[in-house]
Amino acid sequence: MLRITNNHYTVLFHCVFGLALACCCMLGFAADLQLEPVRVAPGVYVVYGHLQPASYDNDALTVNLGFVATSAGVVVIDSGPSYRIAQMLHRAIQKVSSYPIKYVINTGSDPSRWLGNGYFKKLGVPLLAHEEAIKLMETRGGDQLKAMQALLREKAHGTELALPHGFSGDSEEIRFGDSHLQLSYFGPAQSAGNIAVWLPKQEIAFSGAIMQSDALLALTPDSHLDSWISAYDGIASLRPRMIVPGRGTIGNLARMDADTHAYLATLKAQVHLAMQRGASKADIISLTKKELTSFNRLEGYAKLAPENILQALHDINELR
Repeated sequence: MLRITNNHYTVLFHCVFGLALACCCMLGFAADLQLEPVRVAPGVYVVYGHLQPASYDNDALTVNLGFVATSAGVVVIDSGPSYRIAQMLHRAIQKVSSYPIKYVINTGSDPSRWLGNGYFKKLGVPLLAHEEAIKLMETRGGDQLKAMQALLREKAHGTELALPHGFSGDSEEIRFGDSHLQLSYFGPAQSAGNIAVWLPKQEIAFSGAIMQSDALLALTPDSHLDSWISAYDGIASLRPRMIVPGRGTIGNLARMDADTHAYLATLKAQVHLAMQRGASKADIISLTKKELTSFNRLEGYAKLAPENILQALHDINELR
């Protein structure tokens, strides 16, 4: 006959407790995640992303999300990297508005900006992006989703591809009630299809990947310095009173000039100068890094600085 002693009860308790704890961990404590909306202006909010690289711990939320809330409804600016984040974004919106979501806008094809679309698609919300961004989503979305699932594991549960509807040309207007948003395409920036969302009444621009503060921006194989600088100038020509950058803290144009425009212009000039002198690839990296040390105040500089120089070198070589 089996006898259960106090020691057996203790062991049994720890086993059951450990199993329950493991189950909770597998669920990712989804209920505990909360996104806090920060009011930028009446009815205009930002949810800040992390400045560190995407990881399991930060839910790959490395970009700023936003929304505009009015009595006629809500427009979401970027849906986040997963179903889970999109759901939490919706809960954050519900803290400040009881009105329905009318649109979700994707400002680019970075997976952190659009892989949350599936959540809003299930709610029947129209999804919008520039057609050039959609081309990249179509060709790379599957790989982006697999990479996000590998990174986030159980936190990626429910995340699936949901392509937005596209618009072509330089601009698209969204009007509902007395609200007016302008989706502006100034040409390729970090990649093709990067757009800004301009709120003319509030004089606020959501820049997407075109502008960034606090952290060093990352060039990609799709980046072209000349067109990126031109896209930056396009937003600047709107004379925004305030800018919500794709990453980093909100600020005025002077702040974005210091952290984005100055870096792009200096990087381009220094790489081009070193190439004209006939420097080797190693010397180009060394000489350019020396001229860019004033930007080492930006998060991620140590890792991204040499990678950006190589991308700039490739870009300038392509244009020759």
